[in-house]
Amino acid sequence: MGNEKKIAKIQVYGEKGKVKKLAKLSRSKDPELRAAVARALGPIHEDEAFNAIVDLVRDPELSVRRAAVIALGENGRKAGGEHVRNIMPLPANASIEAECREAIAKIIASPER
Repeated sequence: MGNEKKIAKIQVYGEKGKVKKLAKLSRSKDPELRAAVARALGPIHEDEAFNAIVDLVRDPELSVRRAAVIALGENGRKAGGEHVRNIMPLPANASIEAECREAIAKIIASPER
């Protein structure tokens, strides 16, 4: 199965709220798949989804960290802001500073969770 099909399947898992399957896929060796998992988890407001996104915020791949930061903003959980603030000043994340700021703004504007 090519990545496009796997990513489509990940999107379906996200739409169906299949957090356990997504959490398992978040440990894939393929960074493109891990980034897709982060995007799929963003709108799911469950603890396990939030925890998987937080793990992806510390991923070695910048593209995955970017997707996870955006997902935390979409998720809106206040605790996500702290995770974004912790990674934002790191030199390896300089190129995603705008995404970090936007995620924090979305989290601040979201209803308390």
